[in-house]
Amino acid sequence: IGALQEAVGSDGRLLMPANSLLIDMATHIEKSEVFDVRRSPSHVGLIPEMFRRREGVLRSCHPTNSVAGWGRDVQSLLSGHENSSTPFGHDTPYGRLATRDDAYILMIDTHLMSVLHHLQERVDFPNLFLPDEAQLTTVGYDGTPRVVTTKVMRSRVPYFVAIPPASGDEPDWAIIHDYALMFPGRRETEAKRLGYQFDGFPLLHRRRSEFESAGILKTKKLHRGEIGLLHLKPFLEIIQPELEDLIERYRPYYDADRIAAMKLPYS
Repeated sequence: IGALQEAVGSDGRLLMPANSLLIDMATHIEKSEVFDVRRSPSHVGLIPEMFRRREGVLRSCHPTNSVAGWGRDVQSLLSGHENSSTPFGHDTPYGRLATRDDAYILMIDTHLMSVLHHLQERVDFPNLFLPDEAQLTTVGYDGTPRVVTTKVMRSRVPYFVAIPPASGDEPDWAIIHDYALMFPGRRETEAKRLGYQFDGFPLLHRRRSEFESAGILKTKKLHRGEIGLLHLKPFLEIIQPELEDLIERYRPYYDADRIAAMKLPYS
């Protein structure tokens, strides 16, 4: 963490997801747990949790999908997250980062994830949210509880994207993070193990090399793993219109019950 803070410098900002979710959003809400921005642990790994506890780190007050941040004027990115009607919308840390030219996503031997939910909100992704909103109690830095209203993401169903098939009219499917960027390199093998081939949409196999050639993605080997640094804004400018076109093309297939019944493997 200290090395990352040193890398961005005194004029930069470092942010990490600090989700209080240990399970899917709907089940978490059913448990009616109170979110305390000062004390509720994050459940997205040890490094983000230690970062959350670090001196000088602040946290947004969203009750399920908060973000922790450090650096110059980081509060301008975090503030008001709890007022957004959705966890990843325009007026959230994710939405604010997406408009900046200086925002990068660092993947330390892991795939791209949380920011993809912001992309899904931008394209009005089918079946992303349940019909009803939820109300959760949130305790802010001043110790005062308040009720926060938010839309609730569906479980599992939004994680799959319909893509052109190798043959026939029925679409094939890809896991959302593999669709956006096959990273790290072992995801190619993992996707094949799960039964995904992408023969009708070879762009998924080319995307990484094309991003690297365009300077949008920089990668580095780290022992047996990989680090990737993704320039967020140009990445979204390429992915968003492509995803919008695919959604429109295969919209009739985005039925929540139908997708759930297919029991597509996820990893």
